[in-house]
Amino acid sequence: MPLIRDIEEVKEFIRKTSQKTAVYVGCDSRQVKNHTVFVSVVVVHIDSCRGARIFWKVDKVPRIRSLRQRLLEEVSRAVYLALEISEVVGNRPFEVHLDINPNPEHNSSVILKEAIGYVLAQGLKPVVKPHSIAATTVADYITGKY
Repeated sequence: MPLIRDIEEVKEFIRKTSQKTAVYVGCDSRQVKNHTVFVSVVVVHIDSCRGARIFWKVDKVPRIRSLRQRLLEEVSRAVYLALEISEVVGNRPFEVHLDINPNPEHNSSVILKEAIGYVLAQGLKPVVKPHSIAATTVADYITGKY
């Protein structure tokens, strides 16, 4: 799993894949002491069936106390990363995975409409739980390392 140091490395890898390859972008965060750690990921699912290459980026910021603000920041970071690589994705399946549960019993549901609207407004396809594996599984796993 390469750490993203240069977005060109991610773009170059995507360029070399087939048009069947799916690209998923997501972000998750975790509160660690007096910081909030954000992990943004690009999952390149080879031919949509043969394993994946994962690129990731970690950012530590002063602790964000508001759940709403932290979740919106996750969405914003995922969208920004997706837009950075969008020029090379072409006709490949391309999704922005959000760590948001649509069930009203979950706290993250408070930003569901706002988050989906923001992603759609950028011309991107939003995916929420339980199908948002880039955010809920991959990025979540990496945040556990910090």
